[in-house]
Amino acid sequence: MKIPIFNKLNKKIGIDLGSSRIRIWVDGSGVVLDEPSCIAFDTKNKTVLAVGTEAVEMDGRVASHITVMYPIMNGEIYDIAALSTLVKILLGKAAGTIALYNPIIMASIPVEATQADREVTTQVLHSFGAGEVYTIAQPLAASIGSGVPIADASGSFVVYLGAGIVEGVIISLGSIIVSQSSEYAGEYLTNAIQVFVQKNFGLIISKSTANKIKKKVISLDLNDQREHLIAGQDALDESPKELLIKSKDFADFTLSYLEKIESIVVELLSKMPPELAVDVIDKGLLLTGGTAQILGIEAYFTQKLGIPVSVVDEPGTAVIKGIGQALENLDLFKQSLGYQE
Repeated sequence: MKIPIFNKLNKKIGIDLGSSRIRIWVDGSGVVLDEPSCIAFDTKNKTVLAVGTEAVEMDGRVASHITVMYPIMNGEIYDIAALSTLVKILLGKAAGTIALYNPIIMASIPVEATQADREVTTQVLHSFGAGEVYTIAQPLAASIGSGVPIADASGSFVVYLGAGIVEGVIISLGSIIVSQSSEYAGEYLTNAIQVFVQKNFGLIISKSTANKIKKKVISLDLNDQREHLIAGQDALDESPKELLIKSKDFADFTLSYLEKIESIVVELLSKMPPELAVDVIDKGLLLTGGTAQILGIEAYFTQKLGIPVSVVDEPGTAVIKGIGQALENLDLFKQSLGYQE
């Protein structure tokens, strides 16, 4: 979607509006900001206390009148005012005065976002004085950022494992042919880890600790010997407690989670046009997004699906890189079948 106020001299800014992180790309500088999409408010004084990393560090450590929140959840905007404030502050931090001169802004959105969601995103960015505003589907941007030749007639099979949403797509001639989405994403996994640790180890842990487990322990590799010392509250007496956990402790849990993702992929394949079946079998499946970094995930899906599966380089930043490339080739992007006016 675009609000046309044309100016060739305008700077281009890309924003990856993720449920857990916001990344900003600026023409000529590349990715200049990568921070949690989090904001902290003082509800008494109605003031913003912190955003990004500083806001996350306040979570669970402040008085009850201070609210720490993520305005985007499961790929949907839950608080427009909070999101607008958060993006405005981070945009000023990342782009400085560039953001004041009618920049061209492109932002990522879920592939199945409604027209209303697109309009809200556009209005929020236009309120900052943007000359032109574009939106791009997250898996399409991730495909571009991963080097997938999306303009080819042959089909490409990509699954974006984000924090708030999982989106599988088949792309041909620059357009998303079919898609399938689910909320079994990174945030779901984080919450499930908290429940699992409390149920199986009698330890109440924070979201931050659960995220560390996700990055440092969760694995499908049977030879993975990693271990990590975590701290939390004893579920019985609420006393402080430390616990050494190992990857093998989470083997069945991780397998159960990946089976949920597998069902999404299988359902997407059932929607695939027969003409693209050979392309998908030949090219295989590309995994992108931060949750794609689970050890052993490639081998798991290769065995289950019977096709080549690989995780793209730097999967967590594929979306913002793709947005940057789309902006650098904006005229070509607007001519593609995936572009929506």
